[in-house]
Amino acid sequence: MSKTTGAALLASLITACPALAQPADLDVDETQSSIFLEITLDTPLGSQTDDDTAAIDGTVTLELDDYDNPTTVTLIDYNFTSGSLNFVFNYSFLGSVTASATGLSLGLPAGAMPASGPVDAQGMFTVDNVPNEVTGIVDVAGTGTIGALVGSSTVDLSTVAQDPISVSGSINVASDTITLNISVPLEGTDTDPATGVTVLFSGTASVVATGPVPAGECVADVNGDGMLTPTDFTAWINAFNNNLPGCDQNADAACTPTDFTAWINNFNAGCG
Repeated sequence: MSKTTGAALLASLITACPALAQPADLDVDETQSSIFLEITLDTPLGSQTDDDTAAIDGTVTLELDDYDNPTTVTLIDYNFTSGSLNFVFNYSFLGSVTASATGLSLGLPAGAMPASGPVDAQGMFTVDNVPNEVTGIVDVAGTGTIGALVGSSTVDLSTVAQDPISVSGSINVASDTITLNISVPLEGTDTDPATGVTVLFSGTASVVATGPVPAGECVADVNGDGMLTPTDFTAWINAFNNNLPGCDQNADAACTPTDFTAWINNFNAGCG
């Protein structure tokens, strides 16, 4: 039987199915990850600025189109939690205002679609329009004249409207380990119409996360188009004839006729 006839026969016996995603789960390195936040309190009695930093913990789930030479990264999920942040705004003889942020977290909202972006040859990438949800509680209290103006309040950040963000950074895969460095911008403003007090905040969450390259690579998808179809058999024949890596379907580090049977088994098992 010719190879062409064999491919046609195989095509009549199998149907296309998706080569499902192989997500990677990464853990945030708390010793290398932190949040920096600067807040400016702009009031009719003047403006004051303070900042604070705290460590970040959490997880990231992502997918690379190719874990050897990635050209696209997809953020599937992320959740970052930070320690408390404390701010003091001193207005001298007018008093002072303190603010504390606790239970802070950043993450992809429930039900949000994953977001993708291109990865260049150096591993640098930017993913735009990433849904982002910040949660936590901010308690504000004051003393003196400024305290009377600002008042005491508690703000639930989950109730504040939030826009999509751009996440940028780099990704490196070496020795079956993925290392992700990303920067998540934090910025916003809010004005109290009753007091004329405006709060402006800006900062960055800098995150380093690592994890293993996911097992279960879809070896049957020989042409790498993200689908299992009869064209993968043609691609396997080409790999066999030219001793290419895609030929080795049974992982014995050799390209032999037994890889044909292994490819059929891999195809029938699917990817997921």
